[in-house]
Amino acid sequence: MSTSPKTPVLRLPSTPPPPILTLIPKTHTTIEIRPFHIFDARPVARIANSPRIASCMRNTFPYPYTSKDANHWLLIATRSYSDPETKPTKSGKPLLLDYAIIVNGVLVGDIGLKPLWDVESDTFEIGYWLGEEFWGVGIMTAVLKEFIAWVWEQFPTVRRLEAMVFDFNEGSKKVLSRVGFVQEGVKREAVRKGDKIHDMVVFGLLRREWTTQVLSVSAEP
Repeated sequence: MSTSPKTPVLRLPSTPPPPILTLIPKTHTTIEIRPFHIFDARPVARIANSPRIASCMRNTFPYPYTSKDANHWLLIATRSYSDPETKPTKSGKPLLLDYAIIVNGVLVGDIGLKPLWDVESDTFEIGYWLGEEFWGVGIMTAVLKEFIAWVWEQFPTVRRLEAMVFDFNEGSKKVLSRVGFVQEGVKREAVRKGDKIHDMVVFGLLRREWTTQVLSVSAEP
């Protein structure tokens, strides 16, 4: 008598994976950047459900932001790896591209990379969002500085990072400028959000510029 094979049981880890970076700024707040975990759905849905956040994001970031949206995002974020052929890593293994921002054990936002291809294969687009209640206290500036350094270290062939910002998003423009990005140009009337048209502001940062900044800071008395 033959029996059908048992369906394998998918066992998810019961705890979040360890952080790739841990920061302790002058405020003594502990900030971690770690891979997303499937159990992050509830905090993601809560913190991302903001019309002000959605207004600064592409239309793939919805409002209202539901548990279904969060679960869909986590399926993407926990499976989005770099391509070792176009973006070789220091370890030789593919790396996740999207990460949760954790402050004192609480999920507060997201930071990630979008690989560009073809003649722009040495470039990542960097993107991020932060819960409203955590705006204006220096969290994203601290996160970006450390995450950028991690990108340069882990992806040795990447020469350029770029960020796209809607023209009215002054907060994000200031954060990018603080960590060394240069405003390179404006894509006029490139954005439609609802019934409004906006410009898209292009920011860029080169590896050699970052290296010069680090050496300059290190040389200060």
